[in-house]
Amino acid sequence: MKYKAGDKVRIRQWEALKRQYKLDEDGDIPKIGFLKMMKEYCGKTVTIDQIDVTLDRYKIKEDNGMWYWYEEVFEGYAFEFGEVIEVSNDSLRWCERINVGYIDGASLPYICVVDGCEKDFKNGNRYVVLGWRYARPIQKKHTIIIDGKEIEISEESYQKLKESLNGENKG
Repeated sequence: MKYKAGDKVRIRQWEALKRQYKLDEDGDIPKIGFLKMMKEYCGKTVTIDQIDVTLDRYKIKEDNGMWYWYEEVFEGYAFEFGEVIEVSNDSLRWCERINVGYIDGASLPYICVVDGCEKDFKNGNRYVVLGWRYARPIQKKHTIIIDGKEIEISEESYQKLKESLNGENKG
């Protein structure tokens, strides 16, 4: 699953959901488990509270865990103004940038300070921005050494390696 507990995400706009999935006779969108009562959260930033990995669904804090939410309902991560995030246009190469905005429906919706303009941004001066297709929270990285060679791995890979090593030590 893409999101973790504590992640801030933005719920898609009602019109976009309705256009893509079509309403049933009750005004719900059954294909993605979206009830018309959930409409009040459209366009808002919410916090992932719980994850149900068996059924690929989430619960959010803002509705006190009342409904289940599926990834199709989320536009993506939601970030604070000035937060440092990772951005990419191909989801393969990521770089850190300062978030300054989000444009709903744009092909490059995440607006960030251009590399080299960070000092201007922090000093309150004019700065240049650029749009990005994808964004995510900064991914924690770990460096491990194998045969004297340093290798950088993701937090997820690090945790899996750690679990497998702990399993070997117990057995």
